[in-house]
Amino acid sequence: MGHGHSHAHGHSYGHHHGHHHGHGDAAIGWAVIVNLALTAAQIIGGYAADSTALIADGIHNLSDALALVLAFGARRLARREATPDWSYGWGRAEIVAAFVNYLALIAISIWLAVEALGRLSDPPQVAGGLVMGLATFALVVDLATAALVWRAARDSANIRAAFLHNLADAGVSVAVIGGGLLIWAFGWNLADPILTLAISVVILWHIVLEIGPVFRMLMLAAPPGSDPGAVLSALRALPGVSDAHHLHLWQIDEKRAAASVHLVVETGDPFAVTRAAKAMLAQRFDIPHATIEIEPSGACADHKDHRHA
Repeated sequence: MGHGHSHAHGHSYGHHHGHHHGHGDAAIGWAVIVNLALTAAQIIGGYAADSTALIADGIHNLSDALALVLAFGARRLARREATPDWSYGWGRAEIVAAFVNYLALIAISIWLAVEALGRLSDPPQVAGGLVMGLATFALVVDLATAALVWRAARDSANIRAAFLHNLADAGVSVAVIGGGLLIWAFGWNLADPILTLAISVVILWHIVLEIGPVFRMLMLAAPPGSDPGAVLSALRALPGVSDAHHLHLWQIDEKRAAASVHLVVETGDPFAVTRAAKAMLAQRFDIPHATIEIEPSGACADHKDHRHA
């Protein structure tokens, strides 16, 4: 594998990481194929049955398939070695992929909601039997996909997101089966647009929960749950350090956090201070990548002016 950061993964699954990937890839490949087939069946069936809920469920499944395709591609990319040009490697490909996927889903959900609102006043005749049949097929596929992806989901937020979508999809398919039943048994066509709206809300609600951490990483914000103030205090408490400033914390990707900081060192060996600071950041704050600049006291006076200028 040869990743520079494999040691940071801890030993919980470090030793069988290699075959995990291979197994995960094959499973994800199959999950994608099955989901794409299902999407096609549901969207065609939705047009045939005149059911927006079935189309919405199909789109939800398509979003899953896309999430998996992106996660799959991003995982392959993330394994590429770093080069001088791409010094952090391709670990962030997963974050970009997830973000693009969420944006596309927001657009689709809004489009579905608008369609459904238009149909509320005059719900068309829906073929309930066909809806139930296809939604049942979808339920089986969703559960099968969740099972296929479950093992890979423990390693990656991207695949975890896809796994959660699949579980949500299974719930949505159950709802569509219920709607089909109402339409088929009681001719209650209004169930269809109401369900479509509900599915849109479910998709949007998921995205709101999941897009935050992804956006933080893209914006180079401090890792969630980190405390920059505590990091500064800990650095200032190191022997030989009289001050610490210009602290930046960010996430390279899901598993790697990085920091850069300036330390003012009055006395003692600056190299020893740097080593102590790096060891402390790695152990106490789980920041394996730290860039530390040492300054003599007094050098910073002009910095402070620049910062406010």
